[in-house]
Amino acid sequence: MIQIDADDGAVRVELPHGEAATIEGLRPGTPIERGSQRALFLEPEEAETLAKMIDHILDKVKIRPESEQALRAVRPRLDELFS
Repeated sequence: MIQIDADDGAVRVELPHGEAATIEGLRPGTPIERGSQRALFLEPEEAETLAKMIDHILDKVKIRPESEQALRAVRPRLDELFS
């Protein structure tokens, strides 16, 4: 079963054997389409490591402008989800 709380953007997924996961932090108006998005479930420590890796790449590694733009767009979303 999948439940979506339209007020706060939380999505709760319940599996047949009782396991459940709640995804919080979807911004209002975020488009949800079948097959267009994938979830990445991270522990806070993993998200912190990923954020540091992105910061390092943006600061030290020469990458294509479109890759830099994509990383700069993703980076603040980590802070929003884990702050």
